[in-house]
Amino acid sequence: MKILQFTVDCPFPPVSGGEIRNAANARALASMGEVLTVSLTGAPAPSTPPNIRHRIIEAARGRDLWNRRSPHPTVHMMPDDELAEADAIWKEFAPDLVVIEEIPLSQLLTLAPKHRARTILDLHNIDSRTVADRIAGLTLWQQLRGWRQNRRKRAEARDADRHAAALADQVWVCSRADGMLLSALGPVNDIRLIANPIPDESVLSLPIGAERYRELSLCFIGHLGYFPNIDAVKQIGRAMVPRLATSGRPWSITVAGRNPRDVVRGLCTKHGLQLIENPPHLPELLGHAGYAPIPLRFGGGTRIKVLEAMAAGLVVAATEKAVEGLGLQAGRHFLSSDDAGELASKIIDLAIRPQAAAEMAEIGRAFVCDNHSSAAIEKQVNQAVAAIPRTD
Repeated sequence: MKILQFTVDCPFPPVSGGEIRNAANARALASMGEVLTVSLTGAPAPSTPPNIRHRIIEAARGRDLWNRRSPHPTVHMMPDDELAEADAIWKEFAPDLVVIEEIPLSQLLTLAPKHRARTILDLHNIDSRTVADRIAGLTLWQQLRGWRQNRRKRAEARDADRHAAALADQVWVCSRADGMLLSALGPVNDIRLIANPIPDESVLSLPIGAERYRELSLCFIGHLGYFPNIDAVKQIGRAMVPRLATSGRPWSITVAGRNPRDVVRGLCTKHGLQLIENPPHLPELLGHAGYAPIPLRFGGGTRIKVLEAMAAGLVVAATEKAVEGLGLQAGRHFLSSDDAGELASKIIDLAIRPQAAAEMAEIGRAFVCDNHSSAAIEKQVNQAVAAIPRTD
């Protein structure tokens, strides 16, 4: 089998969010045949896992999808030269199966009838919900002032989700909750749950011991050009830092991720957060921290950053939004509050009881190992692909 995978960012090496899921999917697909991954941003991958090749859309080189304003709230309206190059690659490679990342690249689904390949739309989030959440997070004045525009954005985002899901032969979601949201929008051919992965299973060897949790050492990792993560950094700086600062104990917060926007740099400077841009190796960063603050208020899917932190032995302190769809129990697997300042207080209180923190970290790691290992994901991907009717 030949499998073509279209992604926004180059997934090798995987650093944050979407890249991590794309890389895991590519490795699982490679167990079934040759995989060609084609990306619209970044450079060609310096190395790839066995049975996987990577190339980029040359016409898109230097065009930043994350920072460029689009006339559509969720779809990347591909210029003619980018679409033509993607079409040429599709024709040349002649795949049996095409996997397309997310709604931003859903325009590529329009090429499918021409090439007669089976298609999968891999949704990391339900984008129409993310748009609605973002609008809901505006001040009342901002919502009223932009009422017409915001109503249009919500409608366009819903239509894009509905249209793309109807075009694809199969849609992958990373939580049952996302599957239900998508089904509520309209007819979908086939929805399959493909769990998000542990980004780097080598972190499972990082030690868990009481000493690790005595210090107030916190680490947040995510794509720093993505709106929900930018908002989380704001919450960390504005609500968590003041609580930590008044604890009377030394503290540190590291913020790390790909493509940080200027607003993130400004927040880190203002609030005394250590910013590490485009980190080359995450296990070392994770191993130096005991706690993972994840005060997300927006977004969908299941948070790879939660899985990553738990696998690495960090105690996760998160909002319900941050862990939705994972099946975690507050107080057992993670510290929970929808108020970022309260999350900081819970971390401070738990650090006084480091053995209890170590026990929570052990329980969290065991949960992630059982449900999000590479073996579990490969099995899910194989079953999903086998269920797609063949076109020949």
